[in-house]
Amino acid sequence: MLDVFFITMGEEGSDANWNRLLEFVPNAKKVENVKGIYNVHKACAEQSSTDNFWVVDADAWIVDGFSFNWEPDSDVKYWNVPESECVVIWPSYNPVNELVYGYGAVKVFPRKPFLEDRGWSIDMSSSIVRVVVSKDIVSCETRFNATPESAWIGAFRECAKLASLSMVKTRIRKSIIAETKSLQDVEDHIQSQSWDNDKKANYRRTQTLLIQERYKEEQSIFKYWEEIQSYSQRKLTWCTHGYDTPNGNYSLLGAQAGSKFGLENSDNLETLNLINDWDWLKKEFKNVNV
Repeated sequence: MLDVFFITMGEEGSDANWNRLLEFVPNAKKVENVKGIYNVHKACAEQSSTDNFWVVDADAWIVDGFSFNWEPDSDVKYWNVPESECVVIWPSYNPVNELVYGYGAVKVFPRKPFLEDRGWSIDMSSSIVRVVVSKDIVSCETRFNATPESAWIGAFRECAKLASLSMVKTRIRKSIIAETKSLQDVEDHIQSQSWDNDKKANYRRTQTLLIQERYKEEQSIFKYWEEIQSYSQRKLTWCTHGYDTPNGNYSLLGAQAGSKFGLENSDNLETLNLINDWDWLKKEFKNVNV
């Protein structure tokens, strides 16, 4: 069985959620008070005795019947990437707007990207690896709305991601980086050969065309059109549904503010990354008027 980690900063309701998790996994491990999304996941990776590990957020209430017995199969591949190298998510139920998808989901991560300190951008789960796989089974209810502050921050962060298309743009940027590296590898190979100039030029031209064709589809925004439409629909639901639920008014305000922030800073990664700075988010929340 894979190691299971519960990550918390002492959030409202987290003790009940931790005790609930222990009913399913008595030997689950708690990682507390590690600041920063990447840092807390890296701490889990460093403590894990298995090559892949489960992560359960502090606001996740595990639903009846969910099982932590799943393990990745290296023989199963998604877009030529072994399942063991993917981030795998089990969707959550949102009690404010009733959406069911990856927000607040229980996830399985590979250790290797964290031990190698790979780069990530805006949304860690979707950018730390090449492929994210979503399963059909609901894992939890994400009780992000336990307090006015947590409801606002959770909605703000998610809608900023949705509005900015950060998940799609990250994939396109990674594809461009991979293409650039492949082209440089070709050039390095050419320079290591004792070919005449004509042979070098022909080889360069042929390989360049092959590489560009390989990455062409990944870099086309139209490839992601259906995904972009789903982001737009989710964002609209966040911004308009659930006012009468506990702290639902704060969730709507956060969603609306996050959508505006994401649109305005879609290509300003430094500013957009403020959604991962809890000190900044808490200061922003203090300016909220209800």
